[in-house]
Amino acid sequence: MSSRTLFVIALVSGLTIGAASHALADDRSAANAPLAAARQSQAETLYRQGLLQYEKGDLAAAIALYDDALILDPTSAEAYSARAGAQGRQGNYEAAIEDYSSAIALNDELAAAYGGRGLAFALAGDPTRGVQDLWTAAQLFRQQDRPEQYSQTLAIIRNLAP
Repeated sequence: MSSRTLFVIALVSGLTIGAASHALADDRSAANAPLAAARQSQAETLYRQGLLQYEKGDLAAAIALYDDALILDPTSAEAYSARAGAQGRQGNYEAAIEDYSSAIALNDELAAAYGGRGLAFALAGDPTRGVQDLWTAAQLFRQQDRPEQYSQTLAIIRNLAP
């Protein structure tokens, strides 16, 4: 792997983790039924455990926890995005693109999902689509008043430009 690719992966890893913790602060509508609420709570616990494993570098364990979280709550854009990030770190760009796309379909304002998908497209050999998604991510970060992620995303775009 080139030093340029490693630089970009390191930046996106920071975007993914930062966006994941930001997303946890967002309120989701509460489920009406106690069973649904319990499933959602358990899914969020599994998702958080997955984040911890990702931070430790245990990508396989993180993916397994995200899988379990998505079984319990298939509407979690954050879990799809986090699983995609782990798959991308493993070099499984097609699976990452698919999961990022699922996250975006569930929450089209999840900037980190656009950023991650953009990087996955670029690393899979489609830098044009990659830059388009990264630009969307940058604009969303700017609209969401997240200047650090905005600047990091612009740096990624500059590094991907020929």
